[in-house]
Amino acid sequence: LKRVEVSDCRKIDGWKEEEIADLVERELCETGSVLVVVNTRNSARNLFQKMAERRLESVFHLSTNMCAAHRLDVLDSVKERIEKKQPVVCISTQLIEAGVDIDFGSVIRYLAGLDSIVQAAGRCNRHGKRERGNVWIVNPNQEKLDRLKDIEIGTHITERIFDEFLDNPWQFEN
Repeated sequence: LKRVEVSDCRKIDGWKEEEIADLVERELCETGSVLVVVNTRNSARNLFQKMAERRLESVFHLSTNMCAAHRLDVLDSVKERIEKKQPVVCISTQLIEAGVDIDFGSVIRYLAGLDSIVQAAGRCNRHGKRERGNVWIVNPNQEKLDRLKDIEIGTHITERIFDEFLDNPWQFEN
């Protein structure tokens, strides 16, 4: 975690898609590459469409709905853009959290269990080429997790831990 700065950016009423898209654009300008990890295929599709409306040149979408060959093609395109230092945004479900060697300047992670947040953070400044990478934890106001009980439970536990940290950071050695 020394390679990244993790920021708890939860809002009381949650983040609107438009606000998340604004954050993506700001981070893209600052770091040149942004990964957004969401919890549902619906969220990935909706945010991808929102970003496409903004006419950014290099927004990619990864989902478990895609066949393996298509996912690999998308990942290869994203990696190529990162290597060439070309701007790139990748909006993905959790499939990118494990087993993918890729290095983004910023990661925006929809609230989930701490294990998922740590996995997503592992895609930020992975190779240590930057002083620090940015990891933003956001709570979207429209993501429905009622069918994904494990993620829903992990989200509630993470919220509790974040709240305890805010109330008493020295308990966690800051």
